[in-house]
Amino acid sequence: MLLQLQKYSLKIVHVPGKSIPVADTLSRKFIPAEPGDDTEADLNIQVHSVINNLPVSNKKMEELRIATRDDQELHQLKAAIQNGWPDERQECPPKIQEFYNHRDELSIIDGIIFKGEKILVPLALRPEMLAKIHSSHLGIEKTKQRAREILFWPGMPTEIHKTVASCPICIQKQNSNPKEPLLPHTVPTRPWQKIGTDLFTWEKKDFMVTVDYYSRYFEVDELTTTTSATIIRKLSSHFARHGIPETLMSDNGPQFGSEEFQQFAVSWDFQHTTSSPGYPQSNGLAEKTVHTVKDIMTNAKASGTSALQAILEYRNTPVDNLASPAQLLMGRQLRSILPTTKQHLQPKTIRPADVSARRNEKQTKMKQYYDRSSRPLPPVKPGDAVHVQLKKGNDWQPATVTACSSQPRSFVVQTSNGSTYRRNRRFLKKSRLPSPPPTPEPVSPTAAPAVSKPVPADVQSDVPPAPPAPSAYTTKSGRRVKAPAKMDM
Repeated sequence: MLLQLQKYSLKIVHVPGKSIPVADTLSRKFIPAEPGDDTEADLNIQVHSVINNLPVSNKKMEELRIATRDDQELHQLKAAIQNGWPDERQECPPKIQEFYNHRDELSIIDGIIFKGEKILVPLALRPEMLAKIHSSHLGIEKTKQRAREILFWPGMPTEIHKTVASCPICIQKQNSNPKEPLLPHTVPTRPWQKIGTDLFTWEKKDFMVTVDYYSRYFEVDELTTTTSATIIRKLSSHFARHGIPETLMSDNGPQFGSEEFQQFAVSWDFQHTTSSPGYPQSNGLAEKTVHTVKDIMTNAKASGTSALQAILEYRNTPVDNLASPAQLLMGRQLRSILPTTKQHLQPKTIRPADVSARRNEKQTKMKQYYDRSSRPLPPVKPGDAVHVQLKKGNDWQPATVTACSSQPRSFVVQTSNGSTYRRNRRFLKKSRLPSPPPTPEPVSPTAAPAVSKPVPADVQSDVPPAPPAPSAYTTKSGRRVKAPAKMDM
């Protein structure tokens, strides 16, 4: 009937029998087939069209037919399809119980079992099919969608997920992590309390920039060498001029990670904090200041003016609608080549509370816009199996988290070759491979079996015994239902 009605657009409405006062004669007595009835021919045409339209070669169809014939599990499935299924799922042979929920869609065509228009792949050909499905190394969902078009076997999505998740090429070439929600630095409460520093190269010369987090005032030094001794000498000069900061923020370069620089931090009594390697965003203010200094020096050279005068004018220019960096750091404006009144050069102190409020307001707004395209990543802890990206855009390689750094979202990992790296959470991805099962402890063959000792009467538990297990029953569809356990009150 369905084949003959395919050319019509039908709307089927179910009317329960109790709502029909008079039985329909046509629905109670069928018309016998006439000699010229072509219903069977239409059915054969439909079956052959299903086979011919499958995107599978004749050679592969023959392999499927032979593998189906040799599969002992599918022998029982064929018998159930041809002879009828039992009323209860538990009455099926154990090997074909997983097909019970699909029994209405299973059919046998030319020696091959179909679920609708999808081929049921025998057990022997499933590894080969998994390899061919994933031959283009698409993602998990794309691979599942491709397989669902023509193939079927119980548990196929789970096996595809495991295959793709354990593919070395897919793991190695997977995309970088998205950015996480912004973690702004704490706004200092006074000038030169926290500073950042960074090295850069301009016109084949090395420079160091030092910037104050409170006032945005920066110092620029040209370096003859980039050794720790040169860096220490320049910073000591700034500390003697502006005072010793509480915190110095820098990248993880060899100049700042040496033992000599650590001794310098101890002797001058300040805390030295480094950003994660390959993650300059953590030292963002110094990186932004480097960009500003390069622009000033490049524009001054192009215009034939003094770069130091340009830096002086920048220090006198208000930032964040507050005051100039010089005003915030020193409490006064600096005299420059621009005409200035004496009143303008008089010392004037800006209330630190106003500065902190303005800085926090800008940070809140910046975080709001930044977090629109970010999302938090799953937490990791020491001992977790991960894949690490040593540099952004590089391939991923397996590693293990060994420790958490003092900085937020910074971890120490060890790769498979024994190398140890410190990386930001953005360069770590939790491994999708299943963890190996715990190895059971070996039991000595001569060891005596454990004997449970009776509990003394004075420590017997007063907890009432557990109620008996609730009874279970099976629904018509074969679903096993267990009654909930209830307290006997």
